[in-house]
Formats: sequence, structure tokens, C-alpha cells
Amino acid sequence: MIIAIDGPAGSGKSTVAKMIAADLGFTFMNTGSFYRALTLAVLRSLGGDESGAGAEKPDLENEVKWTDFAKTVSLEYKQDGMYLDGSCVEAYLRSDAVESVVAALSAIVPIRHLINKKIRAAAAKLNIVCEGRDMTTVVFPDAECKVYLDASAEARARRRFEQGTSNLSEAEIRKSIEERDAIDRNKKEGSLKIAEDAFYLDTSDLTIMQVCEKIKDKIHDKGLFMEQKEVAMDAVTNSDQSIQTQLPEEYLNFESPEVGTLKEGRIIAITDDSVFIDVGGKSEGRVAREEFTEEPKIGDTVQVYIEKTEATDGKLIISKEKADRNILRKELQNAYRNKTPVTGVIKKLVNKSGYDVDLGANMIAFLPISQAAAQKVDKPESLLGEKGSFYIEKMVFDRKGNRDNIVVNRRKYLEDTLEKNREAFFENTNIGDVVKGTVKSFTSFGAFIDLGGFDGLLHINDMSWGHVTRPKDFVKKGQEIDLKVIRLDPAEKRINLSLKHFTPDPWLEFEDKFQVNDIVKGHVTKITDFGAFVELSEGIEGLVHISEFSWVKKVSKPSDMVKIGDEVECMILGYDIQAGRVSLGLKQVTANPWDNIGERYPVGTRLTRKVVKLTNAGAFIELEEGIDGFLHVDDLSWTKRVRHPNSELEAGQELEVIVIECNPAEHRVRLGVKQLSDDPWKTFAEAYKPGSTVEGEVTSVTDFGIFVKVPGDIEGLIHKQNLVENREDNPDEVLKKYAVGDKVKAAVLDVNVKDKKTAFSIRDYKKRLQQEELSRYMSTKQEDGEGAFTLGDLMKNKASE
Repeated sequence: MIIAIDGPAGSGKSTVAKMIAADLGFTFMNTGSFYRALTLAVLRSLGGDESGAGAEKPDLENEVKWTDFAKTVSLEYKQDGMYLDGSCVEAYLRSDAVESVVAALSAIVPIRHLINKKIRAAAAKLNIVCEGRDMTTVVFPDAECKVYLDASAEARARRRFEQGTSNLSEAEIRKSIEERDAIDRNKKEGSLKIAEDAFYLDTSDLTIMQVCEKIKDKIHDKGLFMEQKEVAMDAVTNSDQSIQTQLPEEYLNFESPEVGTLKEGRIIAITDDSVFIDVGGKSEGRVAREEFTEEPKIGDTVQVYIEKTEATDGKLIISKEKADRNILRKELQNAYRNKTPVTGVIKKLVNKSGYDVDLGANMIAFLPISQAAAQKVDKPESLLGEKGSFYIEKMVFDRKGNRDNIVVNRRKYLEDTLEKNREAFFENTNIGDVVKGTVKSFTSFGAFIDLGGFDGLLHINDMSWGHVTRPKDFVKKGQEIDLKVIRLDPAEKRINLSLKHFTPDPWLEFEDKFQVNDIVKGHVTKITDFGAFVELSEGIEGLVHISEFSWVKKVSKPSDMVKIGDEVECMILGYDIQAGRVSLGLKQVTANPWDNIGERYPVGTRLTRKVVKLTNAGAFIELEEGIDGFLHVDDLSWTKRVRHPNSELEAGQELEVIVIECNPAEHRVRLGVKQLSDDPWKTFAEAYKPGSTVEGEVTSVTDFGIFVKVPGDIEGLIHKQNLVENREDNPDEVLKKYAVGDKVKAAVLDVNVKDKKTAFSIRDYKKRLQQEELSRYMSTKQEDGEGAFTLGDLMKNKASE
């Protein structure tokens, strides 16, 4: 059978033809690919690249040249596309270069004749769906089904542009299409015309699926028309045969079965290889025993087909096989018209595209693999030998003795049956009913149960009142089980099933067995990142959160503390019967070491312990297993400014410390090293009051002054303003005179024990020296009996010295 689809460029011919071919199990042939491949060959011969781009413009006025060239080009159409000189060129057939030349090249009449011969040769002896301009008027004028697809130039340009195969703008594509339409309408041969008997369809505002459905409806109508015509021709032929048979019988005045008719007969004898049947003629007919699908019995009535009333040996020639075939044909016709199912057996896999289905009486139908099951068929061989029901999608009987063209659909029948069974289930089933089902498949959250073509869900939480880790531990694939219906949702078509509801809910008796603060034993059933589940009794499980494992240990992985199957002792911390939850604790069954830590480590306790961890802020010191004390970086030294503890300490080091704070409520113990000795700042503050003189060594020189270390390893600052003796001196110039290591004397300005800061001044020290010297001088003069003494006198004396 040939289905030819014609129409202008961009009307959707190619896409529609492919989908129709796939649905009907036909071979798709894009006849335009022959012209495009030839155009590509022409462009490549003129210097074009693989897509034809960059070629010289062909002189198509020289028709003889290009016709001769076409004869040398090897064009072959295969299942995966068009081949040019042995290579598949499907990817280049819609390039812009090909689009610009193909219409003009295909207008050359001799080339069209040559290409049409190649197309017809490729289509011979195949059921095909082909598309291209002039398909219905020139190439296949006698096609059984002709379709002409049309669309506005605007719609066609938009489709081409959205395909993304062109570098042109949508406006440029539209202009190209309009120019091509003009060429196609004015071709000398094969111009764009609508065949009189073609089905015309404007696709401008239709989707691809809508177009396909309309065409398939027409194809089915065509199949019915052909079928009815063939039945009528059978009747005419049979009538002629009957007249020829009746003439001698009327002459003999003897009523005999008519040739070409069905006749009911009775089995009168059976041998090893034959069955003899009386149909009311002058002699009985004989049928080969192998024509019976069931064991024949004497006295049984059967339908037979009358082939001849008199053979050379005077016996009647009949056939049960042909009778069965004719009867089945009528049954199939009725089933096709009434859309009722027929029965068949899937016999053979055909090129992995579908199956041969035996409908009986040696009548074979084709079942596309996409229509073979309700779900995708992963293993096509698994359906072989399957007996079932099918809808007939297409039916054309062949009177010439070749195979009938029958296409069936099992998927639609299964879906219809499934839907009817599901609707009946929802209508007749109530929550709480017990139903039978077969375990079909597993997921991480449960198992799907086949309830007769449709599924219900047995959730993992509904398999047992207790904890279920693996659904496969409770049910097996293929197992038939009884289940209770616990939820029905007809709108969403959901069915929830349960195994655990066959037994009482253990949570109803929970408070009779357990109370808060009870210490109980159980077995670990599951371990997660956040804790462990413990079964207290059948169907009752509680959670030990990771924070409830230990009073002192920081548990990062529960699996480090317990294993599945371990028996553990724990305390009930709380429960929620409605939610089915119990909170448990492991640490609560042991004493809390923090409760009496103040007794073991009172403030002032000196001890030597190991450094276990260093941080930016300090170091953790292990006091005992699970309990660490913290040594802050500020508590390492009274006087040294420590920026990071790793400059003073290292992990694993034994260190003497003293407890300076113990807080059981907050689980905190603070330690110190500097507190092992007296605070030198207090000692210094008591020894050096403001105004007193101190001697020290310069430890650093900065832009703003110098730091001086004084007794007790205390550092103090002499600001540069306090370095100068006279106001006219430049502090920065004076600052340059000092270097690290210089010994200096200065006056104490301030000591801040709390903030650990002190300030000194050389200027104040010098002033104090001058005042002391002045006082001594004045005292000496007065003893000598001299009169008033002035500062000028002191300066003169200093100068004379």
C-alpha cells in the first residue's frame, strides 16, 4: 500500500509522513531527499563543502549537462536516510545552499523522469508513506491514499525558522518559500497541483498530532472501502461460480452444495489422517485431520468450505481451513467495525519493530512493539507465546492470496481493561476490606501490589508496626498475599494497602507498659547520622538522639557507640502516642560526671595534664576521659603578649596548670598557667609609684615612641613627646637617637594593673633631677649666709662649671 503526501515546502509533510509511517508500521520515504541529495552532489562538484556551501552557482539552463551528471550519481534510500555515493548525507539535505538550488534543479523535466524511476523502484513491493511535491499527481498517481497538506507562507516560514536548520531570518525564509512556491507552480512537469481524489488539509492552525489523527482517520476509511469492495467482488465471483455449478445440477434435478459457499456438515468417520464429513451431497467430503485444532469426534457438526462438487474420482472437495478462515474474516470485520477485541497469540518477533500475532485459521496480524503492552517493553522476547485480546487498528484483505494486512493493538485493550477493573475496584471496595494481590515490584519506600492489572501501594511503614529496613524482608516478588485497604483516592487513582493492620496497634497499650524515666532494655534496629532506633517491644521503637549517647563524649557517629542488634539499656525521656514516637537516652542510665566536678577540681587545684588540642583562642587540656579544661591564651603569661598558643605549646605536651574557674551548670572548667605565680604587675605597682624613677632597657622603637622593659619583665611606653627636655627640641629627631638595647632612666607616669599597661617619661625624669639639684643648691647658699638666689644665678654657675 502506498500513502502519498503532497504539498508546498514547510507544510509539515516530512514530519507527518514519519509519524504516520511509525504508527502504521510502514516504511517512510522522503522522496524530496532524492532531489536534495542530487542538488548536494551538484554543489560539491562545483567546489562546495560537505553542506554545499561555497560552491559556484550552477548554470541550470544547460539541462543536458545536469541530466547526464544525474545519471552518474549513486542515490540510495535506506532506513536511516538518504545515501549519496555510499555515504549518509541526511544532515546536509536542508542546508541553506541546498535550499537555494533544489527547486530550480528539480524543475528540469528529464531529471524528474530519472528521479521518479529511482523513487518507484525503491517503493516497489513495500508498504510506504512518501512525501514530496507532485507525489499524488506524477510520481504515484495510483496511490491507494493521497493527501495534500497546505499552510500559509507565514506559518511555513515560522516552522522552518523554529527548526533551527537555517541561518536565515524568518522574513528571509518566508521570501525563499514564496519564491520556491512560484517555481513549483510553473514547472514544465510536476508542478504544484492538488490531485482531484486527494484529501486536502490546511495545517496552518493545527498541531502535528491533530494532522496525523485526521490523516489516519482517512486511511482507516480507505481501508474499510477497499475491504467492502473486495467482499463485493468475492460475492460476484462466487455468484458466477454458483451459476456455473447450478446448470448441470438443475439438469440432473439433484440438489447439491454450491461451490464457494459455507456448509454445515456432520462427521461420519475418522481415520489416522482424514476426517469424513457429510454435507448433503452425493458423496461425503474428506478433510485432512491436521486442519482440526481440536480432536474431532464422530457426530460433531462442523462448518466447511465447498471447493468442488465433483472431482475426478467423484468425491466432494471441501476445506475446513478455508471455512474457518472465512468465518474468522467475518468475525474480524465485525470486531473492526464495532471496536470489540479479538483473541490471538503473539508468535514471532519481527525485526524488533513488532510481532506477528496468530489470530487463528492461519491469519496473521502485525502488532507494533509500541502497542504491545501497557508499559515499555524492555525485553521484546518476553511476550512471545502470550495469548491475549487485541483491538484491530487496520484491516485490508488480499484477494490474490498474499498475506492480509491486519494491524492490532494490545496496549489499548489492556489500558481499557485496567481502567474498567480499577473503576470496579473503587466502586465495590471499602476501607478496611481485605483484598488479594501479587507483589509486583519494590521501591525504597515500599512495594507495589498488582490487584488485577492496576497497582496498590504497600508502604514500608504499613508492613509492620515495628521498624522495617528492607521491604524485601517482609514480602517476596511474585508472592500472593492478603492485605487490608487503608486508603482510597478515586480522584488520584491511589490505593494504599497494609499488612500491619491485621494485628492490634501496640501503641494503644504503651502506657500500660512504659512511663517517663523508666529504665528499659531493647535492641538496636537502625542507625542513622542523627542517632539510633531501639526496639522496646514488638512494634514499639524509640530514638536515641546522638546528643543522648554520652554525658562527656562528643559523638560524631552513632555507629562508633552501638551496632545493629546490640542490646542496650536506656531511659524513656518522653513519648507521643499519636505520632508513634519515643525519646530515649543512653547517658541517663549512668552518673553525670559534671554533677560533682566541683568536688574533684575545686578552684586553686594544681595539676599536670596533657594538651589535647590547640585553637586560636587557647588550648584544651584533658582533665579526665571526656572532660577537658580550657586554657585561654591570655592566661599563659602575665607579661608576654602571646598571639597564638602554638608559639608556647604543642599537642601532647604535659603542662602544669591551675583551676581558675569550675562551672558544672555550663560544663566549663577554666585553667591558667600564669596564675601559678604572683602577678608581677601588682608587685611593680607597689614598688614603683607614679613619679618614682625606674631603669630599663629599650626593647623596640616605633613611630610614636619607645618600649622599655623594666624589673619584673614589664614593658612600658615612653611616648616621643616625653623624650624631649626642651620645647624647642623636635621629638622625631630625638626619637632617632634611641636604639634597641639602650639603657635609660625615666619617671613612672602611670601603672594600670587591670589593663596591664604602664607609661614612663624621660622629660619628667630630667625635670625632677633639675628640681632636686636646684633644691640642693639653694640649701647650700642659705647655709653660707648668702642672700636671695635666682634661676639666673643657677644658670651662671652651670655655665662656669
